[in-house]
Amino acid sequence: MNNRRGLFWKNNMNFGAIGGFALIVISIILYFFNVQESSLSSLLYYAVIISTIIIGTKYLKKIENGRISYARALGSGTLISLFASIIIAVYMFVFLKFIDTGAMEKMYDLMEMKMAEQGLPEEQLEMSLEMAKKFTTPLSIAIMTIFSYTLWGFIFSLITSAFIKKKTNGYDAAMAEIEKEINEENK
Repeated sequence: MNNRRGLFWKNNMNFGAIGGFALIVISIILYFFNVQESSLSSLLYYAVIISTIIIGTKYLKKIENGRISYARALGSGTLISLFASIIIAVYMFVFLKFIDTGAMEKMYDLMEMKMAEQGLPEEQLEMSLEMAKKFTTPLSIAIMTIFSYTLWGFIFSLITSAFIKKKTNGYDAAMAEIEKEINEENK
């Protein structure tokens, strides 16, 4: 049983790392083409997360003799998202804190422009910007990245798990587990 648990965690960490590094590569490419703020970039990030969840959960299903419950698939997808989000959060913290220190100023300018478009009075606009600057730091953005990517991964996993799961026959599943343990002991 411990081996099965170990495979579960190892699979999710490996695919989370793959997803996290894929998100970093995409982020770097979008940064060089200066299209980070476009809606296309968000779609690209979501596509990577969904793909990683599907491939990782299907691989887990494959190494567990083609059987996986809805709950296990949901847990796998959520953990893959969690590990990917930790990697991308570390990257974002390092990027915003040390690599492109002017990115925060660009973000504040964008906030100011959007608030001005809403027609906020000058005094209220400056107060809102001061509040935003206090709470929008590289560390807070990294922490929010972990929460948001994990939450989206959970939501995506709710859907993908319904398609990936395979209803197991209790007797067949127990026999397959026993057979697998016997095979591992004979190695």
